[in-house]
Amino acid sequence: MPLSQGTSQLFVKEGNDFVYQKGTSNPDDGYKTSVYRHCDSEMRVVICRIPRPVCTLHIYVPTIANNNKGLPHTLEHLIFCGSKRHPDRGYLDALAVCNFSQGTNAWTAVDHTCYTLSASSEQAVANLLPVYLDHVLNPLLRDQQFVTEVYHYDENGKEQGVVFSEMSSRENDEYDLASGHINNMMYPAKNPYTFETGGRTPDIATLTNQEIIDYHREYYDTNNITVVMTGAFGDDFEETVLQKISAEILESNGCNSRTPIDCSAPPKDGPRFETVHFPSSDADVGSVWFAWRGPMPGDSETKLALKILLDYLAENPSSPLNQRFVERSSPLANSISFSVDNGVPLTINVQFFGVPYASTQDADSAASVSESGSDGAESDDADSDSESNGAEEDKDAPHLFEERYYENLLLEEIKRVYDSGFDGDAEALLKATKRMRQTMAVDMENQPEEIIQDTLCADIVANHFLPASKGTFTIGTCSRTFDTLDRLAKKPVDYWLDLVKTWLLDQKPYHVVMVPDEKMGERLEAKRKEIELANVARIADKEAHAKAIAQAIDSNKVNLSDEVKSTISVPDASLIVTLPHTQTLITLDKPIGPVSVVQSIECDSEFPYLSLHIPIDTLSDSLRAYLVLFQELLFSSDLELPAGLVYSTDEQPLSENKYVGYVTVDSCLADITTSKSASVGADNDVFSCSQMDEVFLMSMRMYDSNYDICARWFTQILMFSQFTSERILSVAQNLLSTISGIKRDEFSLSNAIMLHYDSKQKPNGPRWGNGHISIFEQEAFLKNIAQQAKSGKVEDIVGSLNRIRDALIRGNKAFLAVSTPIGKSSQTYIEEYSRQWNACYEKYSADRSSETNGKSIDVLSESTGKYPAFGSNGVFPIEFATRMPDLESPVQVHFPLASVLSSCVQMRMKNHICCVPTGKQSFEEELQNLPALEYHALYILTELISRMDGPLFSAIRGKGFAYGAYVYLNMWSGQLIFLCYRASDVPRAILSMRKLIEDLGDNWDKYVDDFEINAARSTIVNLNTSKTCTPFNIVDHCILSNVYGYESAKQLNRWRNTHLAAVGKKELRQVYDKYFKLLADPSHPMATVIISPPETELLPEIGEYERKTLESIREQYKVADMS
Repeated sequence: MPLSQGTSQLFVKEGNDFVYQKGTSNPDDGYKTSVYRHCDSEMRVVICRIPRPVCTLHIYVPTIANNNKGLPHTLEHLIFCGSKRHPDRGYLDALAVCNFSQGTNAWTAVDHTCYTLSASSEQAVANLLPVYLDHVLNPLLRDQQFVTEVYHYDENGKEQGVVFSEMSSRENDEYDLASGHINNMMYPAKNPYTFETGGRTPDIATLTNQEIIDYHREYYDTNNITVVMTGAFGDDFEETVLQKISAEILESNGCNSRTPIDCSAPPKDGPRFETVHFPSSDADVGSVWFAWRGPMPGDSETKLALKILLDYLAENPSSPLNQRFVERSSPLANSISFSVDNGVPLTINVQFFGVPYASTQDADSAASVSESGSDGAESDDADSDSESNGAEEDKDAPHLFEERYYENLLLEEIKRVYDSGFDGDAEALLKATKRMRQTMAVDMENQPEEIIQDTLCADIVANHFLPASKGTFTIGTCSRTFDTLDRLAKKPVDYWLDLVKTWLLDQKPYHVVMVPDEKMGERLEAKRKEIELANVARIADKEAHAKAIAQAIDSNKVNLSDEVKSTISVPDASLIVTLPHTQTLITLDKPIGPVSVVQSIECDSEFPYLSLHIPIDTLSDSLRAYLVLFQELLFSSDLELPAGLVYSTDEQPLSENKYVGYVTVDSCLADITTSKSASVGADNDVFSCSQMDEVFLMSMRMYDSNYDICARWFTQILMFSQFTSERILSVAQNLLSTISGIKRDEFSLSNAIMLHYDSKQKPNGPRWGNGHISIFEQEAFLKNIAQQAKSGKVEDIVGSLNRIRDALIRGNKAFLAVSTPIGKSSQTYIEEYSRQWNACYEKYSADRSSETNGKSIDVLSESTGKYPAFGSNGVFPIEFATRMPDLESPVQVHFPLASVLSSCVQMRMKNHICCVPTGKQSFEEELQNLPALEYHALYILTELISRMDGPLFSAIRGKGFAYGAYVYLNMWSGQLIFLCYRASDVPRAILSMRKLIEDLGDNWDKYVDDFEINAARSTIVNLNTSKTCTPFNIVDHCILSNVYGYESAKQLNRWRNTHLAAVGKKELRQVYDKYFKLLADPSHPMATVIISPPETELLPEIGEYERKTLESIREQYKVADMS
C-alpha cells in the first residue's frame, strides 16, 4: 500500500533536525540540517541551512559497474540531453544559467553518480529542482544522443564522442592506471571496485544504447536517490517547493538497487605488487603507490583517527615520511600524497610522486636487491649528517622500482616511528589532533558545502551498499566531528600506537610502481591507427556513414524555440544573500618597512589573515631567476635569531644568538597557523601565477589567539632565514621533479609553452616575473643550481637569495592586508605587526651594516622609476600592462608529445582595452561615461558563446571533437583566449570554432537575443557572487579591488554592474566586429599552440603549423652563468 494513502503530502519530516558543527568554541554552533522522506518511496531530501550567498544541489544515485563499458559514466552524460517533460536538449542548462548558475555538472565514482548545481539564490534551486529530477529519473536516452555524447567513428575511422574523448585522455595517465591496478589487487574478482566506471575505450566501443537504457531502469529509481541541498534556505522551503513537485516525476517503478557489496578481502596469496608503465616524454621520474584496506564506513572515529595519523606522518616538511623520503639532499620523492578514501571498506592511501627513475636504468637490471633492500635498509637517524643521508639515498636510488624495495623503506620508517613511540613525543598525536581541528574549522568556515557534501555522500553510499545497513537510512554520522576530535585528543599514546600497528603494520600494503615509458605513447598511437583502419574496413558506404553521423549531430543539437525560452525567467538578484564585511584603507604616518598603506578588512571569520605585498620592479633579471627557489625556501629553511629578540612563545628576549633548524620551524608553524605561503604573484602555482606577477606575496592565516606569535614568526622568517646548501639542493631537486610532472599534463604544459610565446619583454626594465618563473627557464636554471649545490659551491646562490631578501625588506610601494574578525579593530593588529617588524629590522639592519662595514650594498638593478598604478586612482602602484607582443604575423606551433593521450589547443590574441577606472576623472564622472563598455560587452559575448550547452559547446563537444572548449578574457594579461582540451580531433575543433564565429556574424539574431544576453548576465552574477561567498573569498576580492584601482570592493561591484547593465545587442555587435571575429581569422597575428599525441595529423585547412619539440624551447634557456 502506498505510504501516501490518506495524505496529500509528498514528503514528510524524518527524525529530528541535527547540527553540523562549525568548530567554534560553542559545540552547538553549526548548520541546522533537516531530512525529509518521500511518502511513496525510499527517496530522501536533506537540507542543510548555511547562511551563504551560494546554494548547492546534489542528486546522489548509488551506482556500480560489473564491466568496463562505463555504463554509469555514459549514462551520466546522457542524462543532460533531455527528459520526458522537457525534451529539448539544452533546456536544463538554459534554465540553470538564467538562474544565477554556470550550469549543471556531474561526476561518476566507483559506487555513486552525483548530479550537481551551484546557484546564487534559494529561488534558483527551487526553479531547477523539479526539472533536474525529471532529467535524472525520466531521460530520453535516444540513439542519436548516444552517437554524439558517447561513441561513434567518422568516415575516416577516427573514434569520437564526448565520453570517448574524456576517457581516451585519462585511461592511460599515471593516476588512473595506478588507481585501477591498486583496486584490482585490493578487492576480489568481479567486485565493483575492480571495474573502471568511466569505461575503457575498447569496451566503450562495444557498448550499445540499449544497455544504457537497461542500466538506468535498474539503478535510477526514486527508491534509490537522495537529494542534498545546502545554502540559505528558508524554513518554508519544504512546504513551498518540495511539496509542490509533480508526483508523476517522482513515481517509482518499484526498483530498489540496495544490494550489499562483497566486502571480503582477496585471497591472501593474491598479488600485492605490480609494475605498471605509463606514457611519458621523459624517463626522469615515476611514482610509487601504497594502499591498505581500512575500516568500514560506519566507524567514523577510526576514520578520523587515521586521517590524523597520516597528517602526522606526512603533512608537513617536518613530518617523518617527508624527512625520510623528500626533504633530503638526494630525494627519493618530491611529494607525498595521502588520504582515507570512502568506499566499502575505506581505503588508506599513501603515494610518492616524483620518484627518481632515470638513475635505476644505469643499475644492472639482473642484479638482485641488495641485502639491505631485501631485509630493509636501515633507517637513517634523524640527527645524522647530510652526507650520510645522501649516501644512503644514492644507494637506494637504483632499486626504488624493484618489488618490495620501496615498501621495505616505507614500512621500516613506520616501524621506526612505532618503536620510538612517535620519536619519544607522547603528545605528538595530541598536537596533530589539534592541528586537524583547526584545519577542519577553517574548512567549515571556507567551504562548508564541500565538507558536508563529502560526509553525506559517504553516509548515502554506506546506507545503500554496506551489508550491515539492512535497508536503514542513517545520515549525518559525521555531523559532530569536532566532538569526535575532542575525544581523540584525550586518547593515550597507546591508542595511537595500536592504530599504527593494526592498520599499517599488521597487514601488508598493496604496492604499485609507475614506470615512465618514452615509447608507450608511440605504441598507443600505432594501436589507434590500427583501430581506425579496422573501422574504415567496416564502413560499407562512407557517404551514408557520414550522413548518418551528421543527422545524429543535427538531431541532438541545442535549438530552443522562442516559446520555450519565454517560459524561463530570471530570479530577483536583490534577494541574493550577502556576507557582512567592511574595508578600509589606512595611510600610515610612519611606514612599516616597505609598507606605507594598510588595507583593513573586517569579515565574519575566526581566522585573521596577514598578507604582505612587495613590488619586485627593482629586481634585475639575474636575481628574478632565483624567485622560485626563494619562495620555496622561505618557510622551509633554518633560522638564526640575533640576541635580544624573543623566540616563539618565550616571554624574555634571547641572551645570545639562537639557531633553529627548519624542522623545528616547520613544526612550530604547523601548530600555530592554518596556512602560510610565499609566492610570486597571486594564485601562484609554483611556476606560474594568474596575476600580480610583479609582486612578491607572503601571507599567514591563524586563530585569533595566535596572531601575536604568528606576526613574530612572520617577520623573523623573512629577515633571518638561513639558506643552506642542504636545503637548496633538496628544494631544487624536488622542483625539478615537479617540472617533470607538469610536462605530462597537456593543459598545464600548453600554458607554459604559451607563456614562452606571448610574454613580451618589459619596456625599459627586466623581463616580466611570469616569464622568469616559467618551467622552461627554471628547468635549466634549477639543474645548474643543483649541480653547484652538490659540489658545495653555493656562495653565489646564497648571496643572490639574500639580495632578493634585502630588496624586499628595504623596498617601497608595498602594502599590507590585514583581515580581522568583525567587531575587532585592526589597529591593534597593525600595531603588533609594526612592533615585531621594527624589533626585527633593528637587528637585521645592524647585522647587514656590520657585514659591509657600514657601506651600502648594490643589491638592486637600476630603478626604472615608479610604475603607474593599475588604475591611477588606486593606492597600490602595481604595474599592469598587456603581456602580448605586437606580432606581425600569426605564430602557429605544434608540439607532438609521447606523454599526452589527447590534444589541447590554445589561441591567444592581444586585447588590451579599458576595463578599470583610469583615474583621469573622479570615479563618478568616469562611470557616467562608461569607458569600459567595450570590455564588459566582450565579457558578456564570451559568456554567451561559451556557456554550458551554448553555441561553442554544441559546435565542438556536441560533435564529439573534444571534452571542453571555451572563449574567455584575461583582464590581467590583456588577452582574448580560445581553449580546447581533451580533444580527440583538434583540427576539426578549430575549424568548428572558426565556422561558428563566422556564422555568428552572418546570422546574428539566431545567436544573440534578449534571452541569451540575460542568460550571460545571470552567469556573470553567479561568477561574481562566488567571489564573495566565503570570508576567505571576500578578503581576496577586497585586496584585488584596491589593486585594480578601486577604493573598495563595493565600488568595483558598482563599476562592473553599471557597465554590464548598459550592454545590449548593439554593443555586442560592435565588439564582435572589432575584436571577437578576429579569432576566426587565421591571418590575424595571434599565438596558437597545439599539443597532441605524436602521430596527430593537422589538416591543411587550419593553416601551416611549425612542428617543434620541448627541447627546442629548453635550448633557449640554458644557463651558462648564474653569477
